[in-house]
Amino acid sequence: MSDTTERKPSKTWSEKIKDARDQIRAHRQQEIDDALARDDVEEHERLIAAEEERKNGRKLAKKKAKEEKLQAKARAPRVGTKQWADNDTARDWRAGKRSGGTRKNSAGWNLQPGSMVRLVNKARVYTDGSWVMAKTLPKGSLGILIDAPPADLHGHVAVMFGADIFRIECKKLRMIHDED
Repeated sequence: MSDTTERKPSKTWSEKIKDARDQIRAHRQQEIDDALARDDVEEHERLIAAEEERKNGRKLAKKKAKEEKLQAKARAPRVGTKQWADNDTARDWRAGKRSGGTRKNSAGWNLQPGSMVRLVNKARVYTDGSWVMAKTLPKGSLGILIDAPPADLHGHVAVMFGADIFRIECKKLRMIHDED
């Protein structure tokens, strides 16, 4: 075989599909132009409508389905939703104005120094006087609260677990009451 003849690579499937689509598109356009040349207005309008449906049919169908879904949702009864009270007391309560002179509990966990406390979940504890983590204590560990809790509930307090004193977050502690 000589080196002077160039070899043409065969078309890939994507190129063949693209060529076929171009031919179909050209054929449809030729039909539209022929109908216009024959002054066949009905045929021309039908072909134009079919071309528009082919181009935008899926988009229009999705838009129509979305509108129908929204209408059906608006007509459907609500099941399992909360029915809020519609009176002045309820509106004040939802607005944060607690009626009857009651105040929101801002005392946090109501921890008092010297009381027994329990860990509500696994917690990292730190040695008293440093921020190096000593170990992790399991949920349910019992201890005695040494410090009064700070105003910040995310603050740390000293608690004695066994013979060791550790610093631990207030939010991880609950006071043990007599009934527990």
